[in-house]
Amino acid sequence: MLRESYARALYHSGLWRLVDRLMPRRLTILAGHCVTAPSNARLPKDMKVAEAKLERLLRVLGQRFELTNMATGWRKLGERGTRSLVALTLDDGYKDNRTHLLPLLERLGASATIYLEIAPLEERRVNWSHQFFHALDALGPARFVERFDALCRDDRTRALVRELALTGRADAYQLKRVLKYEAPAEERRRVVERLFEEAGGDQRALCDELYLTWADVHELARRGLDLGGHTVHHEILSRVAEPAAEVAGCRTVLQRELGSATPSFAYPFGRRWDYDARSMAAARAAGFATATTTHAGTNSAASDPYELKRLMIDEDVAVHRVVTEACGGFDLLRRVGIDLSE
Repeated sequence: MLRESYARALYHSGLWRLVDRLMPRRLTILAGHCVTAPSNARLPKDMKVAEAKLERLLRVLGQRFELTNMATGWRKLGERGTRSLVALTLDDGYKDNRTHLLPLLERLGASATIYLEIAPLEERRVNWSHQFFHALDALGPARFVERFDALCRDDRTRALVRELALTGRADAYQLKRVLKYEAPAEERRRVVERLFEEAGGDQRALCDELYLTWADVHELARRGLDLGGHTVHHEILSRVAEPAAEVAGCRTVLQRELGSATPSFAYPFGRRWDYDARSMAAARAAGFATATTTHAGTNSAASDPYELKRLMIDEDVAVHRVVTEACGGFDLLRRVGIDLSE
């Protein structure tokens, strides 16, 4: 409540412009997944932002800040300049990034960074979370829980899923949380894939519905978008035995396809528990110049380039909150020991 009141007061009073002048130069990185489109209708709203809402946000930001992408934004942050920077990034590589985001950016004369997951491009297979969403939507929560309980061999995971059902919390968010952080990875993969197939899922068809193709990626590159890495299989890097294989493998394929090295990387999911020192070392060793998280905040030229902050945006994005972050408003409060950023 205090965060919301502060952001509204700063924005609607116009004081955010004064704060922007007073605070050190900074790079604010916005992070999302999709621009709302028919191709991503299956996805939850926290993965999408309406085209009109995103356009309004970028137009407001563009009046005060330099709109850019990750590669250019990080480079310019280290150079002399007067304006602070805002970089738009989108994770995974969804089809709407070409059909809806690209025209929007061209209308604004802006750019963005698309962090690409490799397996959908190379294998035309979706990761377990999309199989989960499809199965849950087709079967419904009650039937999903029933079939999961019958198929899963891990007693602890079964107990956690049963508890969600008994307490009326077996929704997409809570079920995904349990599968993501509590279930053994191989057992999760096996069971979710089986439920996906029972629900009539088709890997290739779903991938074609949701994700870019290599032809799309080349088109984005040709029309000026920045492309970065997001691992091969979208695994939680802190939980895999060899994060280097996911990170370096991703960069090798992108370099092969694009003909040049991609400078930026995004940790899948991106919370502090989703990546670790090994993940950061893997990004550095693979040759990436930057790596981004999903913890809110702004970045300075002195920020650790392998732990850059990003502000997540979705259907609930509010201009006043984003502007307060971008102008350094939340940074100002942190200087006096108050952290309202997230």
